[in-house]
Amino acid sequence: MTVPEDTGPGARRDGSHIPEPERRGQRLISLLIGGLVLLNFPLLSIFSGNTLVYGIPVLYFYLFSVWSLIIGATAFVLRRRPSGSEAASDRQDFTES
Repeated sequence: MTVPEDTGPGARRDGSHIPEPERRGQRLISLLIGGLVLLNFPLLSIFSGNTLVYGIPVLYFYLFSVWSLIIGATAFVLRRRPSGSEAASDRQDFTES
């Protein structure tokens, strides 16, 4: 019986790992494409009415909401995460205290 060596988030089917900078780059590219889709003509035309949301035109509300979501998602993708060994040592130090 064979046991998979690593089934972590960076593991591929062939057992190799996706390097963190490569995954980060792929996520940023997908965020760019998603942002372009959300801030492009067909969707903007849906929100270009005279309706108000909290006293703000719905188009402006949509634009600033999507813009802030893209900034938040970018910050989430770019935040530093400790590597596996650093995270394990941090947990071990915390439990020893």
